[in-house]
Amino acid sequence: MSERNTEAPVQFWRRRIVVLGAAAGLLLASALSLALWFAAPLLAGPALTRLTVGGQLQHVDPNAVRAAAAANVGRGFFNTRVEKVSAAIRQIPWVAEADVRREWPHTLHVEIVEEVPVARWNADGLIDAQGRVFVHGQAGAYKSLPLLTGDDADVQDVLAEYDTLAALVAPRGLAIAELDVDARGAATVELDDGIEVRLGREDAAARLARFTAMALPALGAKLATVAYVDMRYTNGFAVGWKTAGGGKQGA
Repeated sequence: MSERNTEAPVQFWRRRIVVLGAAAGLLLASALSLALWFAAPLLAGPALTRLTVGGQLQHVDPNAVRAAAAANVGRGFFNTRVEKVSAAIRQIPWVAEADVRREWPHTLHVEIVEEVPVARWNADGLIDAQGRVFVHGQAGAYKSLPLLTGDDADVQDVLAEYDTLAALVAPRGLAIAELDVDARGAATVELDDGIEVRLGREDAAARLARFTAMALPALGAKLATVAYVDMRYTNGFAVGWKTAGGGKQGA
């Protein structure tokens, strides 16, 4: 009987200690949460209330830059992630690079580098030097750029092929106005003098080099009447002549 009387107070105090400990834990957690809630503005730093946009902007709307930046600015100076702001701004058409930096205490600077198109893509797109189609629907203003056509998944390969082929004809004072790579991978170029050169699927660069070394000298003064040259032959080439009506006539 005496043992039971001794154990009862012990169990009672143990339960009280557990309850009190849990209550203290809840109070501490609540206090920490409340402290963090009040401290958050202080930890975030002063608000970024001034935005400057720099760069030589011809196509990028500064208002679009400001809107993208404002939507991704944090609550203050310290918790604004400049990489997040930059990534959002780079989604704007014609933006190639966006350098974002903070200036104490309230300023966010954005420096824009615009895309420089090097070619048209599939009639309505524009390509930069990295082979990215960065905008559609504005190619009409850049008709002086070469036109590249092909599968959208192959745009970088087509641009690389264009660079290789263009370098082959440049010493002859020629330029490539168009390069078409069809679904089978067959390449056809149109030179700036209007002559079409059919290169096929394999060894396009070697065939164009043979065109400049053999076909051009052989045709000589007749080039003005040439519609196309087919270089897909192992030991020669075929010529299509312009007809009186402007069509093409095979040889």
